[in-house]
Amino acid sequence: MNSLADDVRGKCDAGHSKELLTSDSAKWTSLYLRSREKAYSPEPFPIEAFANPSIIFSLERSFRISHFSEGRWRKTDYTRGTGMLTPAGHPRLVRHDFVGKAFNLLLLVVPQETVDFVAQEVPKPSSLSGSTFSERSFFDDPVISNLAFSAMSALGGGAPDFYARAAAQWISAHLLLGATKGIEWRQSLDKERIADYRLLRVLEYIEAHVSERLDLRILSKEAGISPFHFAALFRKAVGATPHRHVQHVRMEAAKAMLRDTDKAILEVALTCGFGTASHFASAFRRQFSQSPMEYRYSHHRLSGGPEERRN
Repeated sequence: MNSLADDVRGKCDAGHSKELLTSDSAKWTSLYLRSREKAYSPEPFPIEAFANPSIIFSLERSFRISHFSEGRWRKTDYTRGTGMLTPAGHPRLVRHDFVGKAFNLLLLVVPQETVDFVAQEVPKPSSLSGSTFSERSFFDDPVISNLAFSAMSALGGGAPDFYARAAAQWISAHLLLGATKGIEWRQSLDKERIADYRLLRVLEYIEAHVSERLDLRILSKEAGISPFHFAALFRKAVGATPHRHVQHVRMEAAKAMLRDTDKAILEVALTCGFGTASHFASAFRRQFSQSPMEYRYSHHRLSGGPEERRN
């Protein structure tokens, strides 16, 4: 049977790239990790199907990639810790939607046999079956990304394959149990799919007024239709209720402020539409399984953010 490294070799290396760290150096066989700096390429390039599930994480602040799907190119914006989840046997065709910038990626590959083993061991809701992950061109799960970054740090510190095996099983269980179900849409994709100018106006209004009150009455007034009709149209077009989408936009704004600034938690909360720091912290923990301060620390520790630069 081929190793995880054999599965990956040559399949996502289009264009110039520079390898920064790989689990080959530690002789890991239970989990494959590779950190790589990739150069900009103007041409679309294929990523061949892996024999095992994979996740590619961004190690950058922000960049845009287009995926070819259902006969068209679809743009997706990535920030640090977000990425794409690809099941075994699923090829991709992608292209860069930025110019002249190298960017860093972290590739994580979990053995399908580990996923199959965990699928037999963990109790799953009746709605979930089998051991195949869903394809996601945008994947945002801070629990998984933080574990992946921790594994990268452990790899650099010489951790044994036992660590890799435990991490692979934990990742498999987390994904199979559906812990990442929830907000899976992206604003960049929504705007391409939505033809109703009234809803596009509301989406732009939400982004521009994230700190203000954004209830159904206010949003339906902005659309110029009744609250009941607006709620039905919005859910059908966006794939989520207005309230849930507003929460998503607020959480994305909060994550960016926590990553990129040293503003106090209360200021972040108020700027992102939460009345109190405690309400914000409670909602953030429910969404991401960690506190705002834990999220900030984990990102600043890995990237040398504002928190570290002050010391």
